[in-house]
Amino acid sequence: MRWATRAHRRSIEATLLVWSTLWCAVVLLLFTAVFMVSYEATSLIGQKRIMELEMAALLGQGADRLAEEAVTTTWDRYAAATDSVIRLTDAQGDVLFQIMGPVFTGPVVDEIAARVPMPAQGPNFAKPHWSYPYAWRDANGYHRVLALTEGVRFENGGYGQLSIFTLLDPIRQAALHMLAVFVVLDAAVIALFAVGMRVLIERGFRPLARLMAGIQQVEWRKAGRLSFSDLPPELMSLQESVNQMLDRIDVAMDDQRRFVADASHELRTPLAIIAGHANLLRRWGRDNPHVWEPAVRNIVLEVGRLQRLVDELLALSNLDQVDELPVGGGMGQAEMDEMFARLRDDALLLRPDLEIEVSVHLTRGGRVAIQPDRLRQVLVGLVDNAMRHTPQGGWIRLMAREEATTARITVSDNGEGIPEDVLPHVFERFYRGEAARREGQGAGLGLAISKQVVERYGGQIYVRSAVGKGTTVVIVLPLVGQGRASGG
Repeated sequence: MRWATRAHRRSIEATLLVWSTLWCAVVLLLFTAVFMVSYEATSLIGQKRIMELEMAALLGQGADRLAEEAVTTTWDRYAAATDSVIRLTDAQGDVLFQIMGPVFTGPVVDEIAARVPMPAQGPNFAKPHWSYPYAWRDANGYHRVLALTEGVRFENGGYGQLSIFTLLDPIRQAALHMLAVFVVLDAAVIALFAVGMRVLIERGFRPLARLMAGIQQVEWRKAGRLSFSDLPPELMSLQESVNQMLDRIDVAMDDQRRFVADASHELRTPLAIIAGHANLLRRWGRDNPHVWEPAVRNIVLEVGRLQRLVDELLALSNLDQVDELPVGGGMGQAEMDEMFARLRDDALLLRPDLEIEVSVHLTRGGRVAIQPDRLRQVLVGLVDNAMRHTPQGGWIRLMAREEATTARITVSDNGEGIPEDVLPHVFERFYRGEAARREGQGAGLGLAISKQVVERYGGQIYVRSAVGKGTTVVIVLPLVGQGRASGG
């Protein structure tokens, strides 16, 4: 755990240096291991070739003649020079001829011979046989034997076995020497690699260090942006990303300042009205009903306005904290029919002069992916807006229809319409058109809340309007089991 903490705190440069050096060491060690295995295998193949030549020379001399050789022969000198044993035995295992190098002793040779059985009579009787029959350690170190044996036949009809035992000490010593050389070379290469990588990493990180220093000097709120022109392509991309992030931060801070200013303005007006009427009550309204009755009525109205504003602000805050809202079972044809009918009846109570038409067209299995309370919240606000901006004798249409994987809900009217310059801002928080500001209607949060609700259900909402012709608000929601709504 401590090692993990230290590794986490290590700089990127140090991490790159450590891991690149470790990787270099691993590669070199693997190369050394493969080379040593290949070297020993090649050396062993060479040694076997020499022993095969020895065996061929001995067999060419003839087993009977070899059995008649004196102890001191050219083979004796060869065995002494190569640390080998040449041994000829008959079928009973009796030694007919034997010479051996100085490392071998009689008991050792007998132990080796005991581990190499006489070949059985048959087609493979004269076939060469390789084995590693014995290994031992003495004062001169560790020894390992490679044995080549082959069956032979004598002129008298008997048979025997010709064996060559050779020490592998020269191959092992050469391999150890080669390994020592490689270890030294590997250590030198790793050290040089680490030094070179340190220099290269430092040079490579200089542009990043400059960029980081520039980032630390940048301040938010309409500050200057990073403008290094000689950075690598990757860091140029990072510089652009940082500048874009700073731009988004500036936009977010501007939105926040505007939100605070607008909220303060919306709160200040009803508070000022409440304070004014409270002063009237304190000065003259104690015993005068013509003063305190309208003052109390206006105070209650403004308190209700404040409560609605606070509720809307809380709703926006809650919606900002979630990415998606739970859908539940959604809404089908029956639920939509019932909701639209209630909305029409409620609207006619307030505006009996309007013609209000509702229609729902969903398939039997089609269900809109939204909770009924949330959809009613959105539609109540939209219908209320339509009623307030539709003249006497006008009409409002509330419709829903299924389209492939989505449901399209529209609230249309033939009212006064929305000016072209106002239309792009209708979903902004606290934004109100000139007419709404003049009449003091709402706080400009209704459509912002509707947009948040619809988008949290994976839908879209937009407005089409023309001055003097009317307005249509379109809501596109996915069906239950479908992806996000597309198109619009």
